[in-house]
Amino acid sequence: MGSFSSSNAGNGTDLMTECGTNCSCGVECVNRLTQRGVSVKLRIVKDRNKGWGLHAAQFIHRGQFVCEYAGEFLTTEEARTRQRTYDEFACGGGLHPALLVVREHLPSGKACLRVNIDATKVGNIARFVNHSCDGGNLSTVLVRNSGSLLPRLCFFAAKDVVDGEELTFGYGVADPTKQGRPCFCGSSCCVGRLPSEET
Repeated sequence: MGSFSSSNAGNGTDLMTECGTNCSCGVECVNRLTQRGVSVKLRIVKDRNKGWGLHAAQFIHRGQFVCEYAGEFLTTEEARTRQRTYDEFACGGGLHPALLVVREHLPSGKACLRVNIDATKVGNIARFVNHSCDGGNLSTVLVRNSGSLLPRLCFFAAKDVVDGEELTFGYGVADPTKQGRPCFCGSSCCVGRLPSEET
């Protein structure tokens, strides 16, 4: 994963509500789709330019749940501190941080909630999903569970994905005029730089 990424609910990220601890239903409830864990076969693959990436190890149907982006939930202050540290270490090419900032927006467009998820040290397989300037083949969905304060970020297949295809999503909008890590997504609309922002 790139050094930093952001996603905006209401601006490219869908919202979804599932049953949770306040519900009397069980784990088999049809409204707990993302709570049963990963059910598709995935493979971590090393790429010479990108580093590690996540690939499908089976055919994945459009709309199918793929995985949740898990990691440490940070305050904004801690996210900013870690990002500065990660930026210093990343210059040497040895560190590939996975700090994701998600902003959930009100219909008015104003940010109402910011969630910082750092999967650099503690995370799951989703930390290996790379960026694609064309938006990729995964859609991001903020999942709210009844009884839970913070939403979870989940990936669903935005289109049919074939066995062996790399799984990608758009980290945000890149500014090619700013310095940053190079992008190797290979899409026809690649701007040459990974999206980043000051946290």
